[in-house]
Amino acid sequence: MSTEEAPRGWARLPRWQHVALIGFCVLAVVAAIANAVVARSNGNRAIHLAFGVLVAGVLSSLIASYRRRPR
Repeated sequence: MSTEEAPRGWARLPRWQHVALIGFCVLAVVAAIANAVVARSNGNRAIHLAFGVLVAGVLSSLIASYRRRPR
């Protein structure tokens, strides 16, 4: 396998870990949204939403690399 064909980034993970990380990220996004909804102050709400956006970015990266993964 040449250097160009070698898996990089998330694709180096075993398939089960990749799927587990996707599942955890989905749960984290749902939790961030739920926490933002029930937050009492705008500062807390902003922190939860910022965390949710960050995790959503990681989730989209994980899903994109999972789709490119060789079968």
